[in-house]
Amino acid sequence: MSRVCEVCGKGKMDGKTVSHANNKAPRKYNVNLQTTEIDGKKVRACTKCIKTAKKNGAN
Repeated sequence: MSRVCEVCGKGKMDGKTVSHANNKAPRKYNVNLQTTEIDGKKVRACTKCIKTAKKNGAN
């Protein structure tokens, strides 16, 4: 199962973790996915989409 939001399509991002000594090492930023029900369908959505759906009145 991929780490992609089923609503907006947001996925993994990559970047660097930077230490105090300014050493740079690669890392991955995963999306905060939650299994929830939107409009009667179970979806894996990011928390931003869940918040927007609640604000717009979708269950």
